[in-house]
Amino acid sequence: MAAGEDSQLRTVVVDLTAARNQRRAAGGAASAPDRHHRFTGKGATTVRTDAARSIAEAMATAGVKRLVIVSNSARVAGPGDDWFTRFVVKPLILRPLLRHSLADMAAAEQVVRDSALDWTVVRAPHLTDNAAKGSYRTAMERNVLFGVRVTRDDLATCLLDSVTDGSAIRKHVNIAN
Repeated sequence: MAAGEDSQLRTVVVDLTAARNQRRAAGGAASAPDRHHRFTGKGATTVRTDAARSIAEAMATAGVKRLVIVSNSARVAGPGDDWFTRFVVKPLILRPLLRHSLADMAAAEQVVRDSALDWTVVRAPHLTDNAAKGSYRTAMERNVLFGVRVTRDDLATCLLDSVTDGSAIRKHVNIAN
C-alpha cells in the first residue's frame, strides 16, 4: 500500500540520528513504523542504535507510544529454524559475515526494549525485490520454519499490519514468505 492509498498514512523522510527531526516527524502520529536503509559498510557501526535511541526519545517527547522496527532474523538461531540453519548457516556463516550490522541491530533492539514504548520488533530474513506474494508467515518469539526470504512489499505490509496488532506489542515477530 502506498502512502497515497490510505488517508490515515503519511510518509516522513528525516535524518534518523537527529532527535529534533524525529520529534517533528512524530508530532501528531499514533505510531511510527521504522525502516532504515541498508548499511553497506564493513566496519563497526551504531547507525541503527543511534537511530533507535533518537526515535524513542522523539516519540516519548511527542507522546507517541507505538513503534514497529525492522531487524534481521540472521541474528537469532533457535526454535523455528531447521537444524542446518540453526547450527551451521546462522552461527558459522551469517553471524561472522554480518557481525557488525548484527551487533548494531542487537543494540538497537535493546534500546527499543528498554523504552516505555509499545514496541514490536519485526525480524526479517533475506529481503527480495520480487513482486509481493500477497501473504506472509509470522511467528512470535521464534523463527519461521524454512523462513529464508521475504519480499520487501510483504515486509512493508507486515509492518503496517503490526501497528494495529495488539497481540504483537512488546514482542519479536519473525516474518517470511
